[in-house]
Amino acid sequence: MKFPQPKLRKARIEIVPMIDTIFFLLVFFMFTTLSMVKMQGLGLNVPTDSAAAGAPGKTPARMTLSVAPDGRYYLNARPIAPADMPTALQQELARRPGAAVVVNVAPTQSTQTLISVMDIVNETMTRAGSSAPIVIATERVKTDAGDTGQDPGHVDR
Repeated sequence: MKFPQPKLRKARIEIVPMIDTIFFLLVFFMFTTLSMVKMQGLGLNVPTDSAAAGAPGKTPARMTLSVAPDGRYYLNARPIAPADMPTALQQELARRPGAAVVVNVAPTQSTQTLISVMDIVNETMTRAGSSAPIVIATERVKTDAGDTGQDPGHVDR
């Protein structure tokens, strides 16, 4: 007696479970790698661009505090003595409430100079009750008058 032989079926490799497994392994290794990296960043609240939400074509009020390569200080392209900086800033803040303070320090100056200037600006703004932003300039800042010429406190980067 001859028994019927089942037809031989060709073996198939199912691709969908293999793709699921590969993605699971990818996600697993990504999270494992991220947990192994020691995070050394600071938790900061980064401000959004509020100028973009304002009226088009309107430039926000700002004042520029510059430290030239030779160590001279300028407030809105006017030379000031370092000792007079808090008084000049307070007068400018009273004249333009809410104006952002742009700090422009020459790259040849030390980081301590930048920090000292920012401390003075912060103390002055705190005393004046201003919550305007302090911005560190990394490129040339145009003046409110739209002057494209070099101001004496400007430093090219």
